Amino acid sequence: MDKPVVLVVSVDASVKPEDVIGRVRKAPATEGTVVLADGLAGHCYHIRTKYYETDVVFCSWPGGKELGEVPEAILKQLEGILIYFDARDRDFLKRLPEYASFVTEADIEFGILLCAELQEEVDKGITYREAKKFCNVLDVIELDPTGGGETVGEEDEGEAAGVDELVQALHNFIWSNVDMHRKAGGASGGGGAEAGKEDETTEGAGEEDPEDERRIEEELMGFEKLLTQVMQFRPNTSSWTRNERLAYAQEFAEFFDELIGEED
Repeated sequence: MDKPVVLVVSVDASVKPEDVIGRVRKAPATEGTVVLADGLAGHCYHIRTKYYETDVVFCSWPGGKELGEVPEAILKQLEGILIYFDARDRDFLKRLPEYASFVTEADIEFGILLCAELQEEVDKGITYREAKKFCNVLDVIELDPTGGGETVGEEDEGEAAGVDELVQALHNFIWSNVDMHRKAGGASGGGGAEAGKEDETTEGAGEEDPEDERRIEEELMGFEKLLTQVMQFRPNTSSWTRNERLAYAQEFAEFFDELIGEED
């Protein structure tokens, strides 16, 4: 399966897409580099969480090129976009509708606007409320917040900020090629229930069959419920703030963890 691609764009002349990628990967640009369509450079990034692991590819996109020129081969793999901007440049607000249209047309669910720090007053630059007003399909993350400006959502003690917040967002998203972790002997284990049935058939002891079937049926219903919620996640939460969606996603994760951890 092709790895998901995250397009990285910078409209701030002082910051290159590779600079943003390097801060996330924390690795030299020469490591994990691949060649994508039309000779574009890709940088592999491995994601490992408590629940899954996967690989995505960051693709640097020159700020001077139109998004309409993104090769079709990359569009087919495109699942995310990061757009770095200068929050002191109010002219960027005029381009936000263009980016919003691209995100919608490309059916991108993971889209984030990045900047060093948002401004508190409109006469100094772009505020968070303005960024969201002009483009409600992209979240906003400050990579170098000082703590005195307007923040994304309510600030809680110990909440991830800066690059850590971006990394957390990348880890919280469910990419198309995720490999879910499975607990040994858990409900989703490779053949626990089936292997048990075979042993019982061999030994002629089928007393636990009805109970096994009931348990498996309950587990299947639980997974069906989870999958239904995941499929409805985006339409149901499209108007929520990023923090509200993260909290809802955490409920998914906890529910999933309960499902695969029920059997000791």
